Amino acid sequence: MRGIHGLFAMVALGCADARTPGQETPLAATPAGGTPVSVSSGTGGAFSAVPTAGAMSGLPNVTGGSSAQPPPTFGGTLQAGGSGGGAGTATAPSAPGKVDLPCEVQEIVGKGCGTCHSSPTQFGAPMALATAADFGKFGQRVLARVADNALPMPPPPNARLTDAEVATLKSWIDAGAPAGTCAVTDPPPGTTEPGSTKELPPDVTCYTLKARQSAAGAKFEVPQSPDLYQCFDYVPPWGDKKVQVVSAKPIIDNSRVLHHWILYNRTADVRDGATAACAGLHPDAAFITGWAPGSKGLDLPDDVGLRTEAGGFTLELHYNNSVGAGQLDASGVELCVTEKFRPKEAAVHWLGTQSLNKLNATGTCTPINTEPVTILSSSPHMHLQGRHMKTVINRKGGGTEVLLDEPFDFNTQISYDTPAVIQPGDTLTTTCTFAKPTPFGQGTNEEMCYNFVIAYPAGQLSQLLQLLRKYDCTGF
Repeated sequence: MRGIHGLFAMVALGCADARTPGQETPLAATPAGGTPVSVSSGTGGAFSAVPTAGAMSGLPNVTGGSSAQPPPTFGGTLQAGGSGGGAGTATAPSAPGKVDLPCEVQEIVGKGCGTCHSSPTQFGAPMALATAADFGKFGQRVLARVADNALPMPPPPNARLTDAEVATLKSWIDAGAPAGTCAVTDPPPGTTEPGSTKELPPDVTCYTLKARQSAAGAKFEVPQSPDLYQCFDYVPPWGDKKVQVVSAKPIIDNSRVLHHWILYNRTADVRDGATAACAGLHPDAAFITGWAPGSKGLDLPDDVGLRTEAGGFTLELHYNNSVGAGQLDASGVELCVTEKFRPKEAAVHWLGTQSLNKLNATGTCTPINTEPVTILSSSPHMHLQGRHMKTVINRKGGGTEVLLDEPFDFNTQISYDTPAVIQPGDTLTTTCTFAKPTPFGQGTNEEMCYNFVIAYPAGQLSQLLQLLRKYDCTGF
């Protein structure tokens, strides 16, 4: 089955340092109606997968490399491309197309650090790791985080550096991080995340929903704040038509201040063009899709479409603006919909629990389904203290099956393909593991325990009482 991606997907090593306490996953008001975009061959179709779950398992313990390995020679030439999330490899402070890192080091940095720790930094990273001088200043901190099994770099579920890679970094940093020369290929300019070249069917139309100061459409003036959640409201840009969402592509405008975003679909009407700081729970909100660095968007199989509610949309953006005043942003999503309904209508359903403040929190979903429900994907979500999530299917006739069993890091939230069929009478138990007991709450210094699963038929993987949100099936 093709990858089902969206929700969250941070795959950059450096983003693990962008940990700022504050409000998380709330919602409120937002800006006005969407802007239709042209649909042509090679644009807006299916979006390529983030790293698959299989590639993330079996993370090795790294303790600083083997001293038996010979020290590397720093030199040579290497063509190093961009790395995830649209930010690309680090840019040079001097000549374009060059960095002053040795090629052996640039290869390691390019595949892990460059997305967030570029120069200038992206997505709230606290410092650049783009030059030899940067590593001369922060090198020992980098080595400590690489060897830290509690909060490693790269953070789980990304693969840890190999012993050889750690040895290369350590030898170079211990030698004083001497400068080298390495050719790089900068990513092409643009504000839309790369997707596939799949041509959209003629019945699909795409619209853009982006951050803006008001309904007039000017870019949003991002306040100076290390942890701001801002919401923007839109009436459905397709009017009163009934549609399904078939794909979504992230639009990243100002990566220096953007951390992630979530798109919600409301059952209630919204005031087109409204914008406000977000706060609170949202019982009328259905989760549609989201983005974080490394995500490639949402791509559904050709016979599956996401249900849309009758109300408007709220685009919630998390900003981390430590850059300064004058930062503008128009990040958002290109949302592609069809009036030609696909036979399998899906929704994003919530598994997990709100009963937290313990090292291990467990909730069991007892769904209302009267027919088989097909799960396509799982996207774990916790906050800063989250370390691991496991969801198990408890079969009515006896026995269990593991749906998801993965490590977790707040800044590395990705989707996993987890195909499964839930029969009437089955239940699902989700267990979250935390570094320390923390009460439930919206803030990143509080905690959550949610597994967002895309499943069809829409609504069948819900519980009888949905008190907190649409398609809720959390337990206590």
